[in-house]
Amino acid sequence: MLELKDLHKSIGGAEILHGVDLKLAKGDVLAVLGPSGSGKTTLLRCLNFLERADCGEVTLLGQTLNMAAASRQEIADYRRHTAFVFQNFNLFANKTALQNVTEGLIVARKMPKDQAEERGREALRRVGLADKADAYLAQLSGGQQQRVAIARAVAARPDVIFLDEPTSALDPELISEVLDVIKQLADDGMTMIIVTHEIRFARHVATHVLFMDEGKALAHTSTNDFFENQTSERVRNFLGSLNRKDD
Repeated sequence: MLELKDLHKSIGGAEILHGVDLKLAKGDVLAVLGPSGSGKTTLLRCLNFLERADCGEVTLLGQTLNMAAASRQEIADYRRHTAFVFQNFNLFANKTALQNVTEGLIVARKMPKDQAEERGREALRRVGLADKADAYLAQLSGGQQQRVAIARAVAARPDVIFLDEPTSALDPELISEVLDVIKQLADDGMTMIIVTHEIRFARHVATHVLFMDEGKALAHTSTNDFFENQTSERVRNFLGSLNRKDD
């Protein structure tokens, strides 16, 4: 469904991504793992054109875009099939949970308000916040706010959702409620690419893993092969360091 070829990205003269490739089929959940500074977030932002790649091609649902030269209209058409969940929620503090979910539907997609609200309430129900539709952000925990952000993504009915470390801004006790929602979406067949440091979660929810290190994709394989049949010494060392931390 989605294929990326030869993505390169430099920032301030330093090359951040070195020719990254990936493939994603419908219903796949791809976990992007790797040490901090390996280019994971930059990869995800380039995939949704939040940052402009220096070169590369992305194909979504049979339509191929030159990532360096795609026009505004091409990007807008592409984004109709995608949604992005940010680390820090990116919600409007002066709007209710429901208004945050429906804002993009009404303003960007020109959906009638009553239709947008019906879809928004359904999305909030899917993330366990049906009773919080009229609550403002100050009345919600960090985990609830991130679930509102996920509901906003779900309400757009995208073909693929990009999630950039969706639990990194949360207190430890709030992480599980967000991961449970993402797992449910995966169980429902949602196609997702998730940048995460939650290794146990990736192992149990992802269908595939992409391992990034110094801007390169060192492994792109099934989750089982990644954890059980790993041939890369660099990846084995990374996993070993995580096991030692757990000990």
